Amino acid sequence: MSNRRRSASLQGVMAALCLSLMALAMPAWGDEERGAPERAELLPEALGLALPLAAELSRSLAALEALVEADLPFLVDQRRARLGELREALSARPLEAADQAERLVAAWRQELAYGREIDSWRALLVGDERREVDYLRLGRVGLYFLTPDGREGGVWSREEARWQALEGPALAELRKGMAIARERRAPELLALPLSIRPEAPWRAPAQPLPSWPEAPEAVEAAALRAFAAQQAGELREALSDSRLRLGSELVLPARPEAGVTGTAAITELLRHLETWTHESGRWRRFEAPVAGVDGQIAPRDVARVGDLLLFGGGDLLRPSGDDSAPRLAVVEGLDREQRAGLTAAWAGDAALLLDPTGGRLLDALARQPSLVERFHQGGVVGYVVVALGGLGLLVALLQFLYLGVVRWRLRRQLRDLGQLRDDNPLGRVLGRFRTLPQGVPPEALEARLDEALLAELPRLERGQGLVKLLAAVAPLLGLLGTVTGMIVTFQAITVFGTGDPQLMAGGISQALVTTVLGLVTAVPLLFAHTALTSRSRGLVGLLEGKASAALAEHLEAPPTASSAVAPGRGEARLVHA
Repeated sequence: MSNRRRSASLQGVMAALCLSLMALAMPAWGDEERGAPERAELLPEALGLALPLAAELSRSLAALEALVEADLPFLVDQRRARLGELREALSARPLEAADQAERLVAAWRQELAYGREIDSWRALLVGDERREVDYLRLGRVGLYFLTPDGREGGVWSREEARWQALEGPALAELRKGMAIARERRAPELLALPLSIRPEAPWRAPAQPLPSWPEAPEAVEAAALRAFAAQQAGELREALSDSRLRLGSELVLPARPEAGVTGTAAITELLRHLETWTHESGRWRRFEAPVAGVDGQIAPRDVARVGDLLLFGGGDLLRPSGDDSAPRLAVVEGLDREQRAGLTAAWAGDAALLLDPTGGRLLDALARQPSLVERFHQGGVVGYVVVALGGLGLLVALLQFLYLGVVRWRLRRQLRDLGQLRDDNPLGRVLGRFRTLPQGVPPEALEARLDEALLAELPRLERGQGLVKLLAAVAPLLGLLGTVTGMIVTFQAITVFGTGDPQLMAGGISQALVTTVLGLVTAVPLLFAHTALTSRSRGLVGLLEGKASAALAEHLEAPPTASSAVAPGRGEARLVHA
């Protein structure tokens, strides 16, 4: 008896719904006489009391159409065509709204994905269909074009609805970003202006969830609930690491509770998609706890640009912590110029440092070891290489200073050759030459002179052999550290397998540190050896020239001349070393 009553009640409600639909669909009496069309269009908005799902889909589709019109002009024809097909299908078959729900959710998810991805393509220039350009899109916050020859480029201003030309460094950054998007260059931070301004996004009017009268659902009710639950789970997983929750009231979509109708589940899912998609094009400012380089956590004014960038106080920031205690952390590795640019970009008047990888580059910068950590990665071999390099540079520096002092004393001696001093090589060589007795054969004089010069060479060339040896040994020690590091890496592969590429990459990186240390040590040592050799050769050449001149004057002097060798005319000149 109860089943019969339930069936009769259901049939009555269905009959009432059918009568309502017929009343909404049929033209009013006498419309034909007033020239009304033969068939009146059945608008989904008019089905609010009869088909709540169709009305909600129509409202959500209208919001999506408004978003596309107010958004950056990228892939406009493709997006409008997709929405046009949805509008036509929903208007033509409102009673089959359940079939259109999946397509509408997919359209919203695609628009949400646009706000979180980097893309590049070639198409006609918006506003000038006579030109074909390359586009670069950074989420929903930056749209740029670059001519195929790379000489012209621009950024779209959503506030002014036109292109703004890029020149100089900004154009070079755009060419770099285009190469990164096409995977022709390694990712790096891009200093580019944005298409949006701080706190000046489009805002969709807030629309509260409708209150529908109790009505029996269609046969697809269970399928709609299952579809909404599946989509909510996928969105929670995809948006779990999103920056959009920071500084906003967004929450991850939850699975429909028990007893929730399919219409309510789809409605809640669509509202979540709308709010998340609109938030992907906003430039928000808020206050949040930030962990500095020293680990101290303090509140700081922060700006979030879409889902691509977090910065504040001249620092790039990244999400840190868990959902229960969200906070931000400073990204290390920026130079002074980049920090100054971020400070100037707070008001939106300067270029921002954008991550073209959607956050992976910032994570890599955050994990990048410091210089001290790199040094310790080299291990024992690295310590030996650096110690030897320091020893070689110290020896080269001391010898270079000694040669500088010798050069200064030689100049002083050249200004007064009449009074020889023992504090410089020239004074000692000439002094020994003057002590030779008169009448010594020229061959003996020349031999004595060479002996005096050779006695000065060890002091002038001191340390050059050691510096040259260390410059040659340092790369070999670095290669030794690399080989030993690779042995350790292969041992780790033997134990843990090749399932974790990061384990192998980390070991290889540590193995190559010793090679870097060896090269970094050898290069300055080679320069130091070249500088020492050049300076000592100059001084030796000066000594040989002055000694030869003294020998020639001694041999040319008459036999009655004094045994002491007086400085000749050539010695009286001031000769600079």
